[in-house]
Amino acid sequence: MTPTSSTATSPVRLAIVDDHILFRKGLRALLSGYAGIEVVCEAGNGQELLELLDQGIRPNVVLMDMQMPILDGLQTTRLLRTQFPMVRVVIISMHDDPSLVSTVLTEGAHSYLVKNTSPEEMRSAVLAAAAAGAHQ
Repeated sequence: MTPTSSTATSPVRLAIVDDHILFRKGLRALLSGYAGIEVVCEAGNGQELLELLDQGIRPNVVLMDMQMPILDGLQTTRLLRTQFPMVRVVIISMHDDPSLVSTVLTEGAHSYLVKNTSPEEMRSAVLAAAAAGAHQ
């Protein structure tokens, strides 16, 4: 597959946020293997992510679990919308409740994926989120 125009010149800078270390490392290994995606940081919860952003790390997309301790995906999405509005959020969760999906999207996430999505769907969601941010 060819990269989208937003990734042709520079890679998508991705942050992965999940409280399960093995899952987070697996996502990093998987997504780092795609041309056009550079994983710039990992965090175990939303608070850790915000601390990294405060230190100057600047992803353009955050791939984030919904359920985490300290700051969950929804709380973190709300904070990102106000503190770092150019960062796009892709939520990933094991829950596919339509009301939850609607809430997350209303609160500012670019997309919502269930954890049994295919790697290609995840890649596409990350690239689409980055492209949407590049056009705003």
